[in-house]
Amino acid sequence: MSKYSLGAKMVFSSKVYVLIATSVAIPFWIVFNVFDQLLFFSPSIIFYMRDGAWPGFLLSTAAATLTGIVVSMNIYALRHSISKSLGSLFSGSSVGVATSACASCSSIALFLATSLGTAGLAISTFLSNYQIHLRLLSVVILIWAYYSVHKKITTSCSKKI
Repeated sequence: MSKYSLGAKMVFSSKVYVLIATSVAIPFWIVFNVFDQLLFFSPSIIFYMRDGAWPGFLLSTAAATLTGIVVSMNIYALRHSISKSLGSLFSGSSVGVATSACASCSSIALFLATSLGTAGLAISTFLSNYQIHLRLLSVVILIWAYYSVHKKITTSCSKKI
């Protein structure tokens, strides 16, 4: 057994945490794909993958999946009183979610430009130009968050023994 999968096996041996991870990952996946204009709900549910959208789709799918895993592991850590500080426990997952959500919001550039004027146009241009880089950064942050919560879970188990 890999030392990096021990914490995940402990957490996801219970169906409750699998359900939590799934119920977090699916809405994030839907929101990311709606923002990227890959998933449409009107007039019917349509998923359309245009040319060149694969890197963003793969990174947003990875970010949604990792978000579900990290949130579920954080809840496990909270329920088992592994960490006393809530700030350090949720910092990695919240930063990763925020970065990934900001990378997906480049498709609402018209709203930003009309609401914020020139600043909104500059922000939307930045987000659309560096969307893949921001998503890659969010995946890296979520991997770091997974590593840190995994370390807290496995370290607390070795201290109890």
